[in-house]
Amino acid sequence: MALNEYKLAESLSARFRLGLDGCVVSTKDGIRHGFRATDIPSPNGFMIQVTTGWKSLEADFVPDTYAGDLIRAMGNSLPQARNVFGTLVESFSELGNRIKISVNGSVISKTSELPPAPWNKFELSVRRLTDAATESEDALQSSAEEIAAACLALVLTILPLEETDNAATPLFEGGLPEGACIKVIVNKYERSPVNRAVCIAVYGTVCHVCGFDFGKVYGQIGKGYIEVHHRIPVSKMGASYVIDPIRDLVPLCSNCHSAVHRTDPPVELEALRSIVVTSHV
Repeated sequence: MALNEYKLAESLSARFRLGLDGCVVSTKDGIRHGFRATDIPSPNGFMIQVTTGWKSLEADFVPDTYAGDLIRAMGNSLPQARNVFGTLVESFSELGNRIKISVNGSVISKTSELPPAPWNKFELSVRRLTDAATESEDALQSSAEEIAAACLALVLTILPLEETDNAATPLFEGGLPEGACIKVIVNKYERSPVNRAVCIAVYGTVCHVCGFDFGKVYGQIGKGYIEVHHRIPVSKMGASYVIDPIRDLVPLCSNCHSAVHRTDPPVELEALRSIVVTSHV
């Protein structure tokens, strides 16, 4: 069984709200499937390459031949972004993923040991032991999406961001004050979609309160869809508040999201969950 790189790109594009193109490359180890961000043109961007093994799946960050500026810019990532990167590594590891990081040829065993700039080489792989490759095509595709999403989310969190003017055309974000427009050295992005994608990469697309799954109910049209709730209302954060997408965000279905905001301050998620459970007894 082979991965469908176009379905992979389509699914993650919807999840991350980012333009992605499926691609196939020939390597010394054989054909590899994956995707790349359309906003960073070759040969200055990167590919997320997915490899299927007998009992494993692996997603690798593969920079283009002339992606030196991108790598150096990642080395200049802000402290807040590095903190989110570290938290995300811990969360993905707890989910059973094996994450390997190397900077300038040196293996990084703890994210707190990420070296300061300059970075000339950055390697990242996310590997998971799974039987999906020996099961159905749907199981393989679903597992590949999750492992690739984890790898892409990690990459996006350390893309170098800086505040820019409101005339910027934003595409995605990564661990900066909510509502701000930001700029990456290779393009312009906005924070909210990437924080959203990081939240979903950790918690999934099932409602955190009632367990509703849009994909199971609506099929392909609902796959990957979920709303994201801010535990602390954006209006109360202040301009300097830095979002932690794992601590501050949680996936909710449309109904639960609306119910949470029926009061001010919003209903606590645990309280709403109790209401849902009681109403179904």
